[in-house]
Amino acid sequence: MLSVKEDLYNGLIIETDSIEDIVSEFKTSLISLQKQAKEEEKNLLWLDLTTKQNQHIAVALELGFEFHNCEATRITLTYQVVKDAYIPVPPTHTIGVGAVVINKKNELLMVRDRIHNEHSIYKLPGGMVEHADKLSDAVEREVWEETGIKAKLTKMVSLLNAYPYRFNKSNIYMVFQLEALTTEINVIDTHEIEEAIWMPLEEFFLYEEMSRFQKTLVYSALEHEGFKFLENDKFFPSKQHVEVYG
Repeated sequence: MLSVKEDLYNGLIIETDSIEDIVSEFKTSLISLQKQAKEEEKNLLWLDLTTKQNQHIAVALELGFEFHNCEATRITLTYQVVKDAYIPVPPTHTIGVGAVVINKKNELLMVRDRIHNEHSIYKLPGGMVEHADKLSDAVEREVWEETGIKAKLTKMVSLLNAYPYRFNKSNIYMVFQLEALTTEINVIDTHEIEEAIWMPLEEFFLYEEMSRFQKTLVYSALEHEGFKFLENDKFFPSKQHVEVYG
């Protein structure tokens, strides 16, 4: 028998550990649960399966489940017990972070990808936010991997939204200013990064090949206070991580 727990939308989440290995038994239990959900006037069912449970996925689709979202080895399906029941939207964005890091010599930290074009040969260090990443951890990690510089986030500088982007999703690009805690460059991610340098700010703004977009980001960091990183524990005293900028 399938075990369930309730969600916030008058739905039932099927406990993964209760899913039978034998496909025929799983199908019988799933049909029984659909009937139970209708009798209890539930709105929807949630089901998580792995790529190893491909036959289970086929059974769920046969019984009216639909794809909701997926990862490399896991897929989430939903079943509307009530027609047009509300289902929270699946992930809609990818998130990238960029870093403005200026040292005490008034030099800007820049990197050059191994694959680059003539336009903006150098760029701000940064990368994609990984699964369950904190924004602060993500940008500090990317700076470290691409330059070997230890840095600490101080403020949010800019936010950009672009669509369409990879996988036909929207992309949010968030730029932060960080304080450099070290100065010696040592590229860790040599697979992607060809070079990292400290570039004098005056030279950066005069660099013709540098994009107007990057110059605007750095100018914003220098001229505006931005959004400061606030102590989240004061606002949300819980185990859940919440980052507040204001």
